[in-house]
Amino acid sequence: MPIPRRFLPVLLALACLSAVPARAARYEDGQRIQVTGVVLDAQGQPLSGVRVVFEGSRTYFSLRELHRTADKDVRRVSATTDAAGQYTITWPWDSYFNHFEVAVGVPVRVKTGERLEELARQDVTRRVLAGSPAVVAMTVENRQFIDHLRELLASIKTDDQRRVYEEMGKPDRVRNVQYPGYLESSWWYFESGKVYRFRDGRLEQVVPFDPVRGL
Repeated sequence: MPIPRRFLPVLLALACLSAVPARAARYEDGQRIQVTGVVLDAQGQPLSGVRVVFEGSRTYFSLRELHRTADKDVRRVSATTDAAGQYTITWPWDSYFNHFEVAVGVPVRVKTGERLEELARQDVTRRVLAGSPAVVAMTVENRQFIDHLRELLASIKTDDQRRVYEEMGKPDRVRNVQYPGYLESSWWYFESGKVYRFRDGRLEQVVPFDPVRGL
């Protein structure tokens, strides 16, 4: 449906206002600014070794869709938190970008390669435009995911386990049963329809089953 002509001046005014940040940045193109802070869990404990990604994009007000939208061009710079959960990211300023977010996650091996399992995200545009360094504290609610992933990685000790992990990625479910004299581990991959059974880390059996989608 076409927009009535009488609304165009108002919409144009809104578009202009939405393009103006609350505080104009006083950065020169190429100037290196910093985003720094700490990553904590829900109990306030620092999270070390997690990836922090700073993202810059460009947003604008779409008269056709009557809301803000973003270009597909996104630039990312990342860092890893230290033992105290702290991070610092350096960003070369580019006036093309006017919207900024910080995401926290951990890299996870999947069948097609590696992806970042995102655990927290925050819009930090106003802080970045207010001056450098921009201090951003992030809270991760789902620490259990990180702990379980690290337990899995620590348990991989044999060539068979490493090969399956490289080929299939992180299993959807792990089941360990301690029998007299040996440990049986089962790695379940629901969408692939396979369970890998290890005996003390040695691959004993691959059992197929009907794939389970959408989990």
